[in-house]
Amino acid sequence: MTRVVRLLAGCAFLAHAAMGQDLGDYLHQLNRTNGERYVTPLIDAWGAGFNSGFFHSADLHDILGLDIHLKLSLAGIRDDQRTYRYRTPETINVQGRIYRVGSDYPYDVEANTVVGGKEQTVVRSAAGVELMTIPGGFFLDVAPLVVPQVSLGLPFGIEVTGRFIPTTRIVDVGKMNLLGFGIRHDLDQYVPFLPVDIAAHFFTQKLNILNGSNATLLSVQATAYGLEASKNLLLFTVYGGFQLESSSWTIGSYEASVHVGSETHRIPVEGFSLESRTKSRSLVGIRTKLLFLNVHADYTFAETNVLTIGVGISIQ
Repeated sequence: MTRVVRLLAGCAFLAHAAMGQDLGDYLHQLNRTNGERYVTPLIDAWGAGFNSGFFHSADLHDILGLDIHLKLSLAGIRDDQRTYRYRTPETINVQGRIYRVGSDYPYDVEANTVVGGKEQTVVRSAAGVELMTIPGGFFLDVAPLVVPQVSLGLPFGIEVTGRFIPTTRIVDVGKMNLLGFGIRHDLDQYVPFLPVDIAAHFFTQKLNILNGSNATLLSVQATAYGLEASKNLLLFTVYGGFQLESSSWTIGSYEASVHVGSETHRIPVEGFSLESRTKSRSLVGIRTKLLFLNVHADYTFAETNVLTIGVGISIQ
């Protein structure tokens, strides 16, 4: 556990100075059942973060108005996400002696998830013999994501948004790319004299992370749509919104090397998909603009709460 994973490429997508080893290396020590349980809390957090930061006002850009931002989302980690029940194997061979589940050690044990403590969990026999160890986590208080975003105003109250990172090498992981597209429409233009701005949005995006052999380590497909409203108050804009969303995360196929007692079992694991538990959110935020500099922050209330901060330039 000495390598530092910096899922940080170009304008940066993932920023995890806290990670002490490639996530893939941890996952590859687990079979599918335990792997799903281990990684699910991070998928929930990243899923919520991935669908964050789409807007900071319901007052859309004029024709050819431009907006270039870097968005940082910090998804919260709950205490109940820090551990999971690790399912132990039926038998464990330690120097020729066979230990059996149920009689010599429990059917499952509590272990740290990917967001839990860094400590390994030791499985022992009833007599105290060390039988096997289970990988620890990265001890994350929040799960951060950083994405670049560009928006452009078009005629008829339409604004298009893109998120894009070309295929870029990531230290200790391999390669990654990101492509996202969104569209927003000005709704208050149809209702004169409204005291607030109102808009609707739809976004879809896809991320791929590949290993050095170009095999898929992780991919995500996310979709979100909703409504937002905002009010300009001198130097500040207050805004809020409601959004329905989904994100599906796919872990690529891998060969697990599960160390059990004196043996190492190599287990082919087919790729599997996990759905983020965040299906809807409400959010409130505030923005300030000084000349072309635009800074905003909002807080999401959902299954996973998220703080999002954006910094960039905006030309109305």
